[in-house]
Amino acid sequence: MSKVNTRELIIPQQMSENWQRIVNLIAQLIPVSAALIMRVDDANISVFAANDNVDNPYHRGDSEHLNQGLYCEFVIEQQQSLAVENALTDKTWSNNPDIKLGMISYCGFPINWPNGSPFGTICVLDTEPRKLNETATQLLESYKESIEAQLATLYRNQQLKQLNKELKSRVSTRTQDLVELNFSLNQEIDKRLAAEQKVLYHQRHDLGTGFLNRNSLEIEASRAVAFSRANPSFTVAAIHIGFSNGKLIQSKYGFSVWESILVNLRDKLGCQCTIHIQTARPTSTELVFLAESDNLQRDIDQFCQHLIDVSHTEFDVEGESLHLHSYVGVASSADASSGELLLQHASEAMRSCKDSGHKLIHFSKAMGVASKNRHHLESYLLQAVRSDDLLLYFQPKVSPGSRNWTGAEALLRWRHPVMGDISNETLIKMAEKNGLIFEVGTFVLRSAIAKASEWAVTLKDFKVAVNISAVQLKNPHFAEQIEDLLTAYQLPAEYLELEVTESTLIADETIALNSLLALHRIGVTLSLDDFGTGYSSFDYLKKFPFDAIKVDKSFIKQMDTNAHDKTIVQSIIKIAKKLDLAITVEGIENQEHEDFIISEGCEYGQGFYYGKPMPCDEFEMCLMSRHYPKSANQSFQ
Repeated sequence: MSKVNTRELIIPQQMSENWQRIVNLIAQLIPVSAALIMRVDDANISVFAANDNVDNPYHRGDSEHLNQGLYCEFVIEQQQSLAVENALTDKTWSNNPDIKLGMISYCGFPINWPNGSPFGTICVLDTEPRKLNETATQLLESYKESIEAQLATLYRNQQLKQLNKELKSRVSTRTQDLVELNFSLNQEIDKRLAAEQKVLYHQRHDLGTGFLNRNSLEIEASRAVAFSRANPSFTVAAIHIGFSNGKLIQSKYGFSVWESILVNLRDKLGCQCTIHIQTARPTSTELVFLAESDNLQRDIDQFCQHLIDVSHTEFDVEGESLHLHSYVGVASSADASSGELLLQHASEAMRSCKDSGHKLIHFSKAMGVASKNRHHLESYLLQAVRSDDLLLYFQPKVSPGSRNWTGAEALLRWRHPVMGDISNETLIKMAEKNGLIFEVGTFVLRSAIAKASEWAVTLKDFKVAVNISAVQLKNPHFAEQIEDLLTAYQLPAEYLELEVTESTLIADETIALNSLLALHRIGVTLSLDDFGTGYSSFDYLKKFPFDAIKVDKSFIKQMDTNAHDKTIVQSIIKIAKKLDLAITVEGIENQEHEDFIISEGCEYGQGFYYGKPMPCDEFEMCLMSRHYPKSANQSFQ
């Protein structure tokens, strides 16, 4: 049989369209800036298929001459895969032509015809440094195998055509050749079907856990709700579980460890004999269980209790025992006319559970009304910010021995005409969601610094503390903003204290460190707030230039009934003193609390025992009466 010239073989339109879907799917699943299938000839290498679901500089038909040191040229010549994490820092690839297009990372595999001659490559490129994980690499390799299976089919078909011409003169050998060729074709068809099944699986499932992805969850929820409406005796429920420490675990141990914990959690739940459960992962830190049963109320109660028990068991991670902090929301098709509403209700119940501190909450119509009110409240906030309707309250920080007021914490308040006073934490969360945090944060800083400047004229070393959000700290110009405000109001830097929580640092440790170092150079006091409630609090004292810590009030609140909390506070204080850090203990509510922090040598206390957050004018009157008892009506200049 004459040799097949693979250079002249034309890829059919149906196969070409299938390859286009493959590169689009690769760019979506991994994800990357560009996913390509390249074809090579004697002098050039061309783009045969390029993803068009994300903007990238490559288009079908683009061609480059060989012998330029291209990534794909290396893969074809060496007949091996190539992974370049960052060409800018890799001497071998620092002059690669693709860098001009902004593509600095690459991963590719060779694609060959069944006779061993090269067809080209399948590859992904990105504008950011990237090292593909094992799952993504296996995905890319599986698509390579799928394409080679299709090429093999095309190659065998061409062989068959040539063979039919030659068999006219070789009738005696025709039967045997056809048998062998048909057997080979059947093998290639089986491979292609297996590869297509793998592609379909990846379209429907989360790569890290094997659970349904969000798109498949929505499809299954719509199907289940439609069936339940057609069969009233049959009910479906969505159980949405979130984990408050999920992102912390991801940050500390990595995504693969976190995904193994989720799989372990599902394995511990086991098989539910009386209820059909489908598991989905709509976001990286949340799971949804879609439950179907003809006796749903009984089965769901049992399943949810089992879920809560399992989620609070220990999970072994790198030799450490880990507990998940979970909160569960449940919604049923009885309150939802569509799959979309069912999932939305379960999500709302889960968020409500998180905010309330409960372990489990079922969706109710009242909850839906509350959610709408919250959305209205967020829209009102925009008007309040623009109309300057926000105000600051101040809570005193006290030296417990003398009970002198040594400083104050500025807390944001909003007096809504219908909904009443809205607290600092609620306002900050709404501002972050609405994108108003910069305007709200600037208002708090400007107002607090202005008031601190007034007080500094008559009070020595009276610090005003302001809480800083993660969004503010990620602003590279934040330190400049602080310095400009201090200059504008002529306030010495040491009179301002910025309080940062551990969750704020986790958002982006590198940017946070740069901002905190810049603030430290200015001379602002930096305090780690809610100390002791996170996973890495002591580690952060080494990493970041903090001057002070605030011991979280939860330890003081439970100290009377829990000896462990008392021991924890004593240990924190001892370590902070060794690190020469100022210590403020929150939650002081009675004489016993004050006696304890005095005995431990704490410099500052804060809590309702000394004073609740007060409007500015009321705070000033109390402040003046303590510092100027004979002239309490004197006003600050």
